[in-house]
Amino acid sequence: MASGAQASNLLAGYRFCPNDDDLIVHYLKKKILGQQLPADIIPTTDVYASSPDKLPLDDFKCGVANEWFFFSTRSKDDDVILTDNGYYATDPEGTDPVRWMNKIVGYVKTLNFYHGSPPQGTETDWMVEEFSVNPEFVPVNKDDHSTQEKIANVVVCKISRVQTEPEWD
Repeated sequence: MASGAQASNLLAGYRFCPNDDDLIVHYLKKKILGQQLPADIIPTTDVYASSPDKLPLDDFKCGVANEWFFFSTRSKDDDVILTDNGYYATDPEGTDPVRWMNKIVGYVKTLNFYHGSPPQGTETDWMVEEFSVNPEFVPVNKDDHSTQEKIANVVVCKISRVQTEPEWD
């Protein structure tokens, strides 16, 4: 199991299905600051090192169908991230702010996975929503370079597999 994943932290019958602001306020911020998480169930892996179907999806056991969460390092600022058999491409709509109590606590960026080489790749049913914390939301001493680096590089990713409905004739 990847680091940090313990399925026993949720009561029987509960599923991990957080809102965007919950991910940032209660999980990502606390992970960056080294604080205890409400439930230590999100494993850590390098999401962008391979295609989504090669990620350790079995390490996340507490969510809803076709949805997985991982702590990871931030994607590159490039519009395209190459992997062994495809690439992640940033959604053209860009990054959206995530608000909590009338404050921008973070941002969410959507990346879609394609098989093949850009720009002629074939879109798959895999999507990544990458959540990053707003640096202004995390109290940190300007001399604390370790925490500043975590703010800049640690994200939580929601991996989704959107399976299309069969067409009826």
